[in-house]
Amino acid sequence: LDPTVTDPTVTDPTVTAPTVTDPTVTDPSVTVRIDDRSTEVMVDGATFTVPIGPLTLFEGPLEQADPPSPAHLTNALGLVADHLDDIIIAAPSFAAAASVSAVGPHVEAMARVEIGDSQIPAGYRLRRSDADEVFRTLATEPVVDRRHNPGLDDGYVESIIATCCMILGVMRRLDLDSIGVTAENSRDARNSDRQEST
Repeated sequence: LDPTVTDPTVTDPTVTAPTVTDPTVTDPSVTVRIDDRSTEVMVDGATFTVPIGPLTLFEGPLEQADPPSPAHLTNALGLVADHLDDIIIAAPSFAAAASVSAVGPHVEAMARVEIGDSQIPAGYRLRRSDADEVFRTLATEPVVDRRHNPGLDDGYVESIIATCCMILGVMRRLDLDSIGVTAENSRDARNSDRQEST
């Protein structure tokens, strides 16, 4: 975050000033992009970025515990909610979004676990009840057992619980019954990107 950048709509220093793509656009849909250590929320023609992602949670409130304790999970979910509140203060329409879609490799990883397969169908929506079930299952498994879940790539075995916290944090804060998931790249491209970032 550039400390010289100021915006009267941004009240928390951890939220970057919005990048406005088209100030005349009022779109009821919202896109949330979850990357390793940052999350972008695209709403009403503007993009808000907060410094939190699955690896942030895994290394921070989850303390790389194997498996994490209930207190670890509560702290991680709380941190996600805090950052989402910061965005809602800056963009109140975020809280009333008619439709929300999530994108990014971590999002796809969770969707593949819920589906139990490497392919994500077009138009797939992750239901909150299913996300809760995946979370409850994975959160109690140590890595040695977790890696055997169908659809879970080895590169996301450690971070998948943090991803669950990110996605469920969004769904709970916005009171969503489901969230759209769009697969951006092929599996090989995802793995290639993952290797380059390590």
